[in-house]
Amino acid sequence: MSARSVEVCPRRPGDDERSVMVGGYAEVAELAALLEVDPEAEPFTCMCWGDVDFTVRGERGVVLGVLTHHAGDGLDWQPWGGQLPLLRPEELTAWLTRHGVIEPTPGPGATVWPTTGLSAPF
Repeated sequence: MSARSVEVCPRRPGDDERSVMVGGYAEVAELAALLEVDPEAEPFTCMCWGDVDFTVRGERGVVLGVLTHHAGDGLDWQPWGGQLPLLRPEELTAWLTRHGVIEPTPGPGATVWPTTGLSAPF
């Protein structure tokens, strides 16, 4: 099965944060490239619930999987048994900020993650 859409949703939306539905082949492919992880890395465990969910849907809206973004540099998918490090965390942070999923902080080059309050550069 191939992904037809991805719903990108902050786990605890703030006033200026919103969910985004990514459709279209080019948009899904762009986001998929930003969600690429290091498959050779050892999964690690973050103690937070995560910051952003990516619900991947196939034909007729069938959920193919839910990935959870953690504090700027990890991505979790249940079959992995933990988070794997993202290959392009800064680019994903910039994408999430541009699409209004997370809020940029007033400081130069930092984003505050909604559930953890941790800053991640972008």
